[in-house]
Amino acid sequence: MAAVTAQAAEPGTREELRGTARGGLANLVGAAVSGLGGLAVTWLAAVALSPAEAGAFFAATSVFMLAGALARLGTPTGLVYWVARLHRNGRDGAIGSVLRLSLWPAAVASFAAAAALLLAAPMFARPDLVRLLAVFIPASVAMEALLAATRGYRLMGPSVVIDKFGRTVAQLAGLGAIALAGTATAQWITFAWVLPYLPAALAAAWYLLRRHRAAAADREFPDRVSARAFWGFTAPRAAASVAQLGLQRLDIIMVAALAGLGPAAVYTVATRFVIVGQMASGAVGQSVQPRAAAAMAAGEPASARALYQESTAWIVALTWPVYLAVGLLADWYLRLFGGEYASDDARLVVWVLVPAMMVASACGVVDSMLSMAGKTSWQLIDVSISLVVNVGLNLALIPTMGVVGAAIAWSAAVLVNNLVPLAQLWRAFGLHPFGALTRRALLAAGLAFGVLPLAASPLGPVWTLAALTAAGGAWAVALLRYRTRI
Repeated sequence: MAAVTAQAAEPGTREELRGTARGGLANLVGAAVSGLGGLAVTWLAAVALSPAEAGAFFAATSVFMLAGALARLGTPTGLVYWVARLHRNGRDGAIGSVLRLSLWPAAVASFAAAAALLLAAPMFARPDLVRLLAVFIPASVAMEALLAATRGYRLMGPSVVIDKFGRTVAQLAGLGAIALAGTATAQWITFAWVLPYLPAALAAAWYLLRRHRAAAADREFPDRVSARAFWGFTAPRAAASVAQLGLQRLDIIMVAALAGLGPAAVYTVATRFVIVGQMASGAVGQSVQPRAAAAMAAGEPASARALYQESTAWIVALTWPVYLAVGLLADWYLRLFGGEYASDDARLVVWVLVPAMMVASACGVVDSMLSMAGKTSWQLIDVSISLVVNVGLNLALIPTMGVVGAAIAWSAAVLVNNLVPLAQLWRAFGLHPFGALTRRALLAAGLAFGVLPLAASPLGPVWTLAALTAAGGAWAVALLRYRTRI
């Protein structure tokens, strides 16, 4: 099945690609801020706290993220899917029923999760941090769900401004002020990190209320989505979202439990470069999701295929240079966080994860495409298998191999979680990410940031850095030159 490019596509498909590009560009700018902000948070915690205190902070925030994913009940994906389809079909009056079906259960679940975490706090190494974070779970859940509903209207601005810019900048400002004041403790760092969720949730609620009132002003003809239809799609995603976040965060908790808080800090620092790729993929995925859902609903496979392939080229172009650069300059990357983090084990963690994350980037937004095709039950099975692989290998490898074992477990789970759904999407719908532009991006990035700097590496790390810098400059010029294609 031939790849469809922006030039060869039908006019409607070209418009979808342009709309995705506009939303994707906004998301990518926000993702750059959020991704770099996440690295900065890790850096601030690592330099301001001892490894044991930093490990406690990283483990506690991982527990917070997992609890929030559980309490969201899969509603962000459900809201994007249903709001996009209803809005596309002119059924804006039914969106109110979708909001009621999703937001009230998520609110109840978020308060229940907060209460459960408060009661379970003594089970963790730092109960005080867990209790502090538990109070903000409802705000986190509300922010995620409300912003997802705005993305269903194909509005990327609120997510970018409120979450990626507003929350990230507020976190950095708080952590930076604490670090400069010389009063950094795990409690204050944790408080500064979690507090911005509250104003972000309030801002998201205000914006969605205004948007929904404007879109659903005509209520003379009642329309609604049944609870069975909504939760039939969303329920599998609820479990899948927990498992998906478990793949990203559970390993930090397991390292802290099986190896100690110090190794947990080392592992977190060594793996934080992954956040850049995750943010880029997530930014593009958020822009693709509503348009993919609408294309699937309208029976437009060519549009869906073009969205998938073009977006994958963007992801590869943005992430492969970062992954390859970190892999080639692992020592320099680790020393940014302090000399105690530049260990042999930390370097091996980087080298194990880099190829796995490159494969994941080459698969594109496979998770989003599968869910927007309505196959959330497949997605649940896939991510559940990946989580079992991750937990099983962590239990087997961390006691003997420490953080390197955790990296091997995560890499194996990432490969399963991308290659299995890719095979399903390809076989069932004929959708794959390997269009002509993606193939070119893979080849060019591999040569410019992999082969050439590696050839220069025997001359020393300075030459490797010089080769990567030259490649980066040429890459930026090429992306600017061919921006109309990508």
